[in-house]
Amino acid sequence: MATVLYISYDGLLSPLGQSQVLQYIKGLSDNHKILLISYEKTKDLSNEILMQSIQKEIKLSNIDWIKLNYHKRPSHLATLYDVMVGTFVSYFLIKKHEVNIIHARSYIACLVALIINKIIGVNYIFDMRGFWADEKFDGGVWSKKSFAYKFFKYLECKFFINSSAIVSLTNKGKDAILNIDCDLNYHNQIFVIPTCVNTNIFSPNIVNNVNYIDNSNFTLGYVGSVGTFYLFDEVLKSFNALCSVKSKAKLLIINQGQHSYINNRISAILVDRARVELKSSSYDKISNEINKMNAGIFYIMPSFSKQSSSPTKMGEFLACGKPCLINSSVGDTEDIIKNEGVGVVISNKFSEKNHMDGILNLLKLVDEVDIDKKCVKVANSYFSLERGIYEYDSIYKKIEDQL
Repeated sequence: MATVLYISYDGLLSPLGQSQVLQYIKGLSDNHKILLISYEKTKDLSNEILMQSIQKEIKLSNIDWIKLNYHKRPSHLATLYDVMVGTFVSYFLIKKHEVNIIHARSYIACLVALIINKIIGVNYIFDMRGFWADEKFDGGVWSKKSFAYKFFKYLECKFFINSSAIVSLTNKGKDAILNIDCDLNYHNQIFVIPTCVNTNIFSPNIVNNVNYIDNSNFTLGYVGSVGTFYLFDEVLKSFNALCSVKSKAKLLIINQGQHSYINNRISAILVDRARVELKSSSYDKISNEINKMNAGIFYIMPSFSKQSSSPTKMGEFLACGKPCLINSSVGDTEDIIKNEGVGVVISNKFSEKNHMDGILNLLKLVDEVDIDKKCVKVANSYFSLERGIYEYDSIYKKIEDQL
C-alpha cells in the first residue's frame, strides 16, 4: 500500500473537484493511504452545508484533507504564493507520513511536486490534464512571447523529464507529448486515462425498464461552462435549427455563475427565450437534469491545447443514455462518437447547413432502438470511474514496486 500525497489546484468543493478529484481518491483510498491538498476558494469554504457533506465523505474514506486557500490576485504573485505554501505544507506532510508518491494534478500542483522531488527525491506523477500554457495562449490570456508562456513551456519539459509517470486524458494528447522535443524518450511513462464518470451517480432513470423521457417534447441539453473554449453561440444556432423542425423543442441549460452572459447570448442569437430553461444544480442532482434531456450538445474550440481535452460532460451524457452532438477535432471525442455510433459530429465551419444536418442526424439517432443502452455501454467502456481508479491504482503500484 502506497502513501500518496495528492495535490490539486482545483478545490475539492468546486463542481470539478467533486466530480473528478473526490470520486477518484475515494476509490483509491481503498488500497492506499491518501493525503489530499486542495486549494479552496473563499466562497466555497463559506458554504457550510457543502463543507459538511464533503467532510463526511472524506472521513468515511479515511482520507486526510488539508485545505489551503486559493489566491487569484495579483495573478502571478498570488500563484507564486500558493506554490510556496503548497511546497512547505507538502514537505511537512511527506516527512510526517513517509509519503512515497506525489500525485500532482495539473501544472501548478506539479511545480510543487517538482520542487519537492529536487529537494528530497520523492517520485511524482504528472497528471497533466491538458497543455495548460497552450490553453492560456489559445484562450487569448497569454501570448507565446510572454514570460509566463515561455516559463511554463520550459517547466512542462521539466515536469515530463523528472516524472515517474505521465497521465494524458487522450490518445491525441499522448501523441502530442511524444512530438515535443524534451530530450527524453518517455514512451513507457505515458498513460491515457480519460475524464471518468461515476456511473453509480450518472445513469438512466428507468421505470419498468423503460427510460421515462417524453420523446414528444424534444429537449436538447447543455451542461457546464460557457465562453472561452466553449462555442456557446454555435450551440444556440443548432438549437434554432432544432426549433425549425420541432415545434415543441426545448433547451435545458445547467450552469453555475454565468447566467447573465447566457441570457445575453440568447438574445443576441435570437433564440426564443420561452423555449429555454436555465438553472443551476448541485453535483449530485445533475444526473436527474440530464435525464430530462433527449440528447446533449457541446461545441469546443478546436486548437492545439484541445488535443488533450476529454470533456466531463460527454461521459455524463453517455452514462445517462443520451447521445451527443459535438464538433470535430477535440481530443478523442470525434473518434469515440463516430466509431461507437453514440452521437453526431459536425464540421467546424458551423454553416447553417452544418447545423441543420447535425440536428436532423441527431433526431434520427435518438429514435434508434436501444440507443440509450448503447450510450451507457460506451460510457462504461471508456469513461467508467472503476476503470479510471484501476488505472491509477496500477500506476501507484508500478511506482511503488520500483522504490
